[in-house]
Amino acid sequence: MTGGKWGDDEPGRRPESRGDIDCLYLSSGAGDYVPRYFAQVRIDFSDVRTGFRASIDLAKAVDLSTGAAELPWVDDMAVDVDPSRIGTSLPEGALPRPLPAFVDAPFLALMETQCVRYLLRAFAVRIYRNSELGVWSASGEALPEFVDRCLELAEGPMRGELDRLRDRYNRRLEQLREKCALPSGSEDLEEARLQSRSRDLFSRFSERIARLFLRGDLPPLPAAASDGSEQEERLRGLERDARREIAALRAQYEEKARALDEYRLHPNLKDIHFVRSGVLWMPRGA
Repeated sequence: MTGGKWGDDEPGRRPESRGDIDCLYLSSGAGDYVPRYFAQVRIDFSDVRTGFRASIDLAKAVDLSTGAAELPWVDDMAVDVDPSRIGTSLPEGALPRPLPAFVDAPFLALMETQCVRYLLRAFAVRIYRNSELGVWSASGEALPEFVDRCLELAEGPMRGELDRLRDRYNRRLEQLREKCALPSGSEDLEEARLQSRSRDLFSRFSERIARLFLRGDLPPLPAAASDGSEQEERLRGLERDARREIAALRAQYEEKARALDEYRLHPNLKDIHFVRSGVLWMPRGA
């Protein structure tokens, strides 16, 4: 260092930290190492409207230039860096290039300001909202996971509607049973046989219709084995009606569960905290 200017250092000589500039090194083997501005930042989201809370760590490196301190950054300028590979010791075989003469503490303060402006403008987390259910995705919750959660949340109100629909079909079954009832107490064998068949028929269709209201997909429609009686045709019609209404109700709630809007949540100034910043020497071209 000559005259207090880092730009006068000889290539290959290890720059020493001084009070106002932290010198850091990216461990990446031997070769030419060039200095860049480095910032490790933590963004603490705590959004009242969405309930989204998360802490996100970022580490960025940007070329040292007067333009970078004066002009807004774009994504191509900021390179992601693995902070676990950063240390204060020069890697073996590394040849650090000198700092440009204009790099000093005030310059780095300008770079920090540009970094904050860049994060406020360009950084955002993607979250989702289901307005039908009134819920937002949580931190770290991927879209498929959020959809699954919405489907689970929709299960409750859908179950209530299915229960009411089942009660209605139970009443329709009972009304049909009363309408088709044969006189009891008859000693005629043919009438007794018809009564027994009617009871079996209603029992079988009652179980089939009840199974339609259970969780899961609708069971396949059993193959028709009708004897052509009016009673059986009415029961089959009742079963078809139940299938149609249940399928429509489930489709309605699935549509509600999948009705999602995407939002981009940007940090506020108070959310951005610098963990460390300074000059990072890293391999040329990295």
